[in-house]
Amino acid sequence: MRILFLTNLYPPLIIGGYEIACAQTAEAMRSRGHEVQVLTTWSHVPQETKTPDWIRRRLDLHWYVPHTPNQTLEARDLHSAVCSSYANTLHLLDALLDFRPDVVSAWNLTGIGGLAMMDLLNHLDVPWTLYLGDRVPVDIAANVPADVRGIFNARGGEVYEKARIFSVSQNLLDEIETESSISFPQGADIVAGWADLSQSLPHQPYLQNGKARFVAASSVAPHKGTDLIIEASAQLQESGVDFSVDIFGEGDLPRYVDMAKRLRLEERVRFLGSLPYMDLLRAYSAYDAFLCPTWERDPFPFAPLGAAGCYTPPILTRNCGTSERLVDGVHCIKIERTAEDLARAMAEVATGQVNLAKMGRAGRRLVEGDLSFERHLDKMERAFEECARSWEMPEDPKLPLLLFLKHNLSVRLRFG
Repeated sequence: MRILFLTNLYPPLIIGGYEIACAQTAEAMRSRGHEVQVLTTWSHVPQETKTPDWIRRRLDLHWYVPHTPNQTLEARDLHSAVCSSYANTLHLLDALLDFRPDVVSAWNLTGIGGLAMMDLLNHLDVPWTLYLGDRVPVDIAANVPADVRGIFNARGGEVYEKARIFSVSQNLLDEIETESSISFPQGADIVAGWADLSQSLPHQPYLQNGKARFVAASSVAPHKGTDLIIEASAQLQESGVDFSVDIFGEGDLPRYVDMAKRLRLEERVRFLGSLPYMDLLRAYSAYDAFLCPTWERDPFPFAPLGAAGCYTPPILTRNCGTSERLVDGVHCIKIERTAEDLARAMAEVATGQVNLAKMGRAGRRLVEGDLSFERHLDKMERAFEECARSWEMPEDPKLPLLLFLKHNLSVRLRFG
C-alpha cells in the first residue's frame, strides 16, 4: 500500500506529541512493508543524518503558534496558514501525480494552507484520512470567513465528509463541535495516544533516601502548566518536604529560570532542555511521579501516558484528553488545575501516602495493552486498507489554473 503522509511539521522540528505521533506512524508503516512518502515543511533544526528520500520537505510554513494570540501577526500570513497557500497546494498536486498514493494520511494542517489542500483531495476524489490531534477544523472555521470557505466547499463541515476521521480523544471532538458546529456524520474513530515502550528501562526504587523526584516534559509555557509547577514547588519547599523537579522541554526558559530564582528554587527545580523520545522514556525510570498540570482543553498530552507506561505515575489535570483513559487513584492522580491542588498531590507522593509501585504497575499494564503502539498501528493500518482504492488523475492541464483562481479569489474576497 502506498501512503502519503501530509503534515505541517516533522522531526526534528516539532511542537509536541502531534508531530511525534505522525512520524512514529509513518516510520512504523514503512517497517511493516508499506511504501511511504511524507510531504512536510523545511526544517532549520540541525539533523544528525541526511533526510531520507521518502521525506520531502517541500512546503512553506506560514505562522505556527498554536492558540497563542499575536497582534502583530499579518492577516495574509494567517490566511496562508489556515486557508490557502498556492505554492503548497501545487506541491501536494505534484506529490499526488508523482507518488500516486492509495491513501493520503493528513495530520496537522495548520500553517500550510490546509483548507485548500483538503479541497484538492476531494476534487480529485483521492481517498484520505484526517488524524485530529488538535482542533484543526476550529482553527480554519475561526479564521476563514464563511464566504471564503465556500470557495473550497467548506461553508460547514462538507470538506470533511469524504475523509475517514480519527480523533485522539472524545474531549477534542466535543470541543470541535462546540466551537465550530462541525460534526462528522460519517463518524470518527477514537485512536487515543500511545507509547512505544520497546526501549524503556526497569524502574528504580521509589522515594530513594526519602526524596521525591518529580519530572515534567512538554513545551515550557503557561498553557502546559510550567507556572503552576514552579508555584507548587515553592509551596512544597515551605512545608519542608525533600524533593526535586526536572523539567524537560523548550520554551520561554529565561522567564522560568528567573521565576525559580525569585522563589529560591534553584536547588529544587532544574531546566534540562529537550531529549529525544526514547531517551526521555528511559529517563523516567529514575523519577517517582510525572507532573502534567496542562490546560483543560489539551486534546491528549502524550507525555504522561509515556511516563505511566514506564511505571512513573502521572499527576495530571482532571479533565484533559489523556484523563479519559486513566483512572484516578489507579493509574494516576488527577487534580484541579491550581498550584494548590498540584502541591497537595506532590506532597502526598513525597510523604508516602501514594502506593507508587502499585500505581506504576497498573499504568504499565494499561499502556502495554489498550494503549500500546502496536495496537495503535493495527487500528491505523486496518483503516488505511479500508480506505485505500484506485483513483484516476484527470488529464486536465488547467487544474493548476483552477487552483490558482480559487486561491486568488479567496485572497480578493478576504482582503479586497
